[in-house]
This record gives sequence, C-alpha cells and structure tokens, in this order.
Amino acid sequence: MTVADLETTPRVVGILTVANSLTSAERLFVARWLLDSVLADEINDERDWQRLSLSAFEKDWDNEEDAIYDTWRTAYGVPTG
Repeated sequence: MTVADLETTPRVVGILTVANSLTSAERLFVARWLLDSVLADEINDERDWQRLSLSAFEKDWDNEEDAIYDTWRTAYGVPTG
C-alpha cells in the first residue's frame, strides 16, 4: 500500500499538491519537522506521565508512618557506600 492508495481529505490533497512542488531539500525539511513534532509530543507525554507517577509515589511514601524506615541503615547497622 502506498500513500496514494489511502483515502484522503481535500485538505490533505491540497497539502500533498503543495508538497509535490517542493524541492528535495524542502521535502526533507518538512519530513523532519513532521517527525520531530510527533516524537516531541510522545516525549512530552512520557515526561508528564513520569511527573504524575513520581508525585503520587512521593505522596504515598513520604508520610509519618513510613518515617521509621528512613533510618534503616542505622537500625540495621549498615554503613553507607
């Protein structure tokens, strides 16, 4: 299957018409820009997810009940390093 085989909207047809008039260097630039825009969105989504999960983890574990485990090395005589 090629791109030409896919059903397209009139907007995409217009974009492809303009893209066909671009030079090879211009097409490479547009292709790179499109790829970067998709990857940047995925990276941002992953970063946001990690921030949310870290925040939830910190709330769950940073409390008075679990504070006794903060000094586990001292309690069990384990040296740092």
